[in-house]
Amino acid sequence: MLFHNKYLRRVTDVGSMLQRVVMVAAESLKLLEQQLMDGDQIQDVRVVMRAPLDAYDVLIHLNPKQVPLLSQAVDPPAVTFSRGLMAGNVAPSGGALPVIDYNPVTLYLAELRDAFGELALFFCDPHGGTVIAVLWKPKAFLPVPFKTSHMSARRVEVTGEEANTIPNVEAILEDFRVLGKGLIKSVEARTEKWSF
Repeated sequence: MLFHNKYLRRVTDVGSMLQRVVMVAAESLKLLEQQLMDGDQIQDVRVVMRAPLDAYDVLIHLNPKQVPLLSQAVDPPAVTFSRGLMAGNVAPSGGALPVIDYNPVTLYLAELRDAFGELALFFCDPHGGTVIAVLWKPKAFLPVPFKTSHMSARRVEVTGEEANTIPNVEAILEDFRVLGKGLIKSVEARTEKWSF
């Protein structure tokens, strides 16, 4: 039964993601058609790679200096900065080795999905994206009967003789900040979008 429930949750998550992909593809097609039909408009196919962020519940803005693939972004920032270049004397050979295959954004995203995957979906452009978009799962905010084993990121609400748990959103947002300390610039809660 436990396997069946996990399987159904994953199917639901995949269904939500597929709906999102279809919606983004349809909007991208509209934008491209408008550009191609209007000769006066600047032809910029990168417009389909810019994800609209208005549909998400929380936006985690990353510090661009901590995004190793920033140069691969659709719209790289105009401000440039150097990574790992030392001014003055260069260390002799045999010095420190460069860091290879270390991506703090990917590691942070994996931590978020592991810790909060039951409550939310996390989206990020793996090629230089500076925003992690969070979408709350609708069923995550339904009250659940109190069990001590199910208290992760939840708070207890008592009504009469019944004790239920619901997600503690304020604590979750603070956890986003703590987990990403040094990597994130800000966490933007878009509460007007929340419907639970």
